[in-house]
This record gives sequence, structure tokens and C-alpha cells, in this order.
Amino acid sequence: MKILRILLHSFTLAVINICSILAGFGVYQLFKSYNQIVIQTPFAALFSIIAFLLWSLIIQRFSLGWLSLQGIKEFALTFFFALIWSPAIFVPLHYLGRGYLTSFGNIAGLWLYQIPSNFLALLVLRKLQPAPAENYNL
Repeated sequence: MKILRILLHSFTLAVINICSILAGFGVYQLFKSYNQIVIQTPFAALFSIIAFLLWSLIIQRFSLGWLSLQGIKEFALTFFFALIWSPAIFVPLHYLGRGYLTSFGNIAGLWLYQIPSNFLALLVLRKLQPAPAENYNL
């Protein structure tokens, strides 16, 4: 069950990251006279953190906690697997949207965005999440 929690949360976090970057781009389109990275990155990071916290709180409430991340090891593995899921999701989406494979630079940029924003999202969740009950460690 631990691997299910890790895969579920890491996949969701990767999807949230990609959607956040797209939402950040939408916000940048409203303020085109400013630098894209200055507008897009902070908005996307904030959106990622808030969306992942909401996701985690909803999962915690509806699964009565058994699908919530348990322990520092699961948080660390979720962080790591989100970095793996992202290119697996982004490359096909980019190909479908643009008609060609993305460059490694785009994947590296995605990882550079994910590392600090996912670290913060998981850190905040770890601080806000109640202590796990013993029977949740399936």
C-alpha cells in the first residue's frame, strides 16, 4: 500500500506542476510587458503548493488518512518520483501539442522549477498533516 500512496501522490504532484506552469503562462499573457519568468514562476509555484495541499487534505479526509503520505521516507520518495513522472507526462503532451519532441532543456527547466516548489509543497504538507495513526502504515 505504501507504493500506491507514493505513486498516487507523486503522479498528482507532477500533473499539478505541469498545470501550474500552464496557468502561470496564462497569467503572464495578461502582463506581457513584464519578464515572463518573473511573472510565471512565482505564480506557478504558489499554485502548485496550494493545489497539492488541497489535494492532500481532500485525500486525507475521504480516505480517513490511509492514503495520506506517512513518514519522511514516503515524502522523499514522492518528491523523487514526481521528478520521474514529469517527463513521462510532459514529453507526450508536448509532442501532441507541438508535433515534435521537446528538448532536454525543457525537461531540465521543468526539474529546476519542480525541485524548490515540490520541496516547499511537501514541507508545508508535512508540517500541517496530523501525526499518522499506527494502523495507516499498510
